Amino acid sequence: MTLRWAMVGGGGGKIGPAHLEAARRSGGFTLVAAAPSSRPEVAAAMDWGCPTTADWRELLTAGLDAVSIVTPNHLHMEMAKAFDAAGVAVICDKPLGRTLGEVEGWSPSRPFIVTYNYTAYPAVRRARQMVADGALGEVRLVRVAWAQDVMMGATAEAGWRGDVARSGPGGTLADLGTHCFHIAEFLTGRRITALAAEVEDFGAPTPRQAAMLCRFEGGLRGDLWFSQVTPGAAKGLEVLVAGTKASLRWRLAAPDDVQMLAVGELADAPPALPADLWRDGFIDAFAALYADAARTIRGEESLAPGYADGVRGMRFIDAALRSGGDWVGL
Repeated sequence: MTLRWAMVGGGGGKIGPAHLEAARRSGGFTLVAAAPSSRPEVAAAMDWGCPTTADWRELLTAGLDAVSIVTPNHLHMEMAKAFDAAGVAVICDKPLGRTLGEVEGWSPSRPFIVTYNYTAYPAVRRARQMVADGALGEVRLVRVAWAQDVMMGATAEAGWRGDVARSGPGGTLADLGTHCFHIAEFLTGRRITALAAEVEDFGAPTPRQAAMLCRFEGGLRGDLWFSQVTPGAAKGLEVLVAGTKASLRWRLAAPDDVQMLAVGELADAPPALPADLWRDGFIDAFAALYADAARTIRGEESLAPGYADGVRGMRFIDAALRSGGDWVGL
């Protein structure tokens, strides 16, 4: 039996249809209602296959098992708390809110899943198991980097991401950095305990690029680098985990492949997938996250990131913004 599910937001961008298709592929959810946008003309631009409303509060009494919140950041916590109080499990886009203060001091009473979808790729989960099984030996270094060019050009500040009141101060720390942070902890099974970050805004209202050194539990070291102002970059997410026996690499451009490299071994990067195959794999990974979400909501074990993972993402943003190049604890 599938879960009665609704989606709030997602009517005006690319990620809403991705959520919808992923949930359907997962086989765990049936869309029974949607509030795609507060603007009726935006909601009507797509056939959702269910009744829609411009007022998300109408869904609080719709007899839902779960809801996905796919809105600008400033609405996440207001909606999440309202649905949680109504007895509805929440699937929420990251970051959880605009600031750490918005998310600390509250705990959901119902299952809560955060959409760190990149750790749902089968190859990333395979890499996590390889690390846990000791295939790399003692892990010494983890590096996660992600380059994009989406915040370049005349339309870079258009929409809610260019409005600090709606997006929060995180900028690329929220958009890319929280994913990189979660991937680093997910793969190694160790928490980052401190970081020293250099954050650049290049005259924009929020950060556009950041580089940081990281200290992990158990003495592991690493670094994160991400940018949304790198010309020509698109699917530029890359991961390296180095151990005493071998290293592994994973690239978003070739998401099905995990490269294992021994001492002295050189390997060419696997070819990037064509756009249509890449998108299909992206939706499949998102569907795996939704399948995990369904298991979590049913009380079963899964790897779905929870509310605590979302709060850690907000602590990461806060620490990076405060760092100024100095070491800051998380």
